[in-house]
Amino acid sequence: EILLNATTRRGPNGEVTGVIGVGQDITEIREITSEQERVADDLSRLIDSANAPIFGVDCDGTVTEWNRKASEMLGYTKEETMGKHFVETFIQHEMQSAVLTVLSK
Repeated sequence: EILLNATTRRGPNGEVTGVIGVGQDITEIREITSEQERVADDLSRLIDSANAPIFGVDCDGTVTEWNRKASEMLGYTKEETMGKHFVETFIQHEMQSAVLTVLSK
C-alpha cells in the first residue's frame, strides 16, 4: 500500500508549473496497526468474559472499563458507568475518602 502526497509548484504569477509528489510504502504500518487492533479486540473480549468483576479508571478517576461480571455484581451496566467519576458516583459517601486514598497510590 502506498501513501501519496502531492502539491503544486507555482510560478511568480501563480500559474501551475509542476507538481511535487512523495510516495511512501505504508504496507508494514498497516499490518502493524491491524495486529494492534486484533490484540486490543482479544483483550477486550477477555476482560468482558472474565469471571471476576473488572473495571478501569483513568488518572482523573473516570470509569474507562466495566466488564459483564462487574455489571452482574454491582448492578450497573457498562453504559451507565462509562465516563462517570468512579468514587463520586459508585462509592458510598462514608467510604469515598478511603477509596480515594487507595486510588491515589
